[in-house]
Amino acid sequence: MTRARKAEYNLNINGKNMLIDSRRFELLKKIDDCGSIMNASKKTKIPYRSALKYIEVMEETLGHGVVFTTRGGRGGGGGSKLSSLGKEIVKEYTKVEKVLQKVSQTNELGGKISLIDEKGKVMHIDFNGEDITLPLTPDFKIGDDLILLISPEDIIIMLEPHESSIRNIIEGKIVGLKLHDDMVRLEVQLNNKETLDADVTEFSREKLGLDLGKIVFIGFKAVSLAVVKG
Repeated sequence: MTRARKAEYNLNINGKNMLIDSRRFELLKKIDDCGSIMNASKKTKIPYRSALKYIEVMEETLGHGVVFTTRGGRGGGGGSKLSSLGKEIVKEYTKVEKVLQKVSQTNELGGKISLIDEKGKVMHIDFNGEDITLPLTPDFKIGDDLILLISPEDIIIMLEPHESSIRNIIEGKIVGLKLHDDMVRLEVQLNNKETLDADVTEFSREKLGLDLGKIVFIGFKAVSLAVVKG
């Protein structure tokens, strides 16, 4: 059986580019936690020789030490720890993971440009009968199919629509509730039968009485949406 290759990400560390995957990232994290390359290799199930090779390649690529190792005397005291550069690699990879996680949970809305307001510098998107306003984007024209992306955490839940800087407000009904990363994820079915996910705290859910069947209004700023041509 062929083992699937893990995705590699190109990180810019101190002006130099290096490829790293989740396997090497976990190795560095465990070295930082355990203070030992040997113990880290056991916990990540990476052969010790492979672990040393991973570290060697990273250090050659960056031209600087990633892991510092000290030898212990008869009474012990030796161990390994990440250098400041090694910690920087862990930090940058963690940021990439967070971004990818956010993207993977994004709501996707399919729509078509119905109107372009050159004076107001906005365009209107027909989202299955609902009107969504976006900043005007060069080279887009009426009739273009678009995919709109918005994170659940960028959606605001309201009990009543009200005047604010939020241009897009749509009525819907809560049809699903579940815990998600210490937040409550609401599944809201809009009047056009499309559904969107929105994240709220448990405090907000209780305060607003956000239970199944509750009629709500979702709102999001035009700048919260990423746009891709369909």
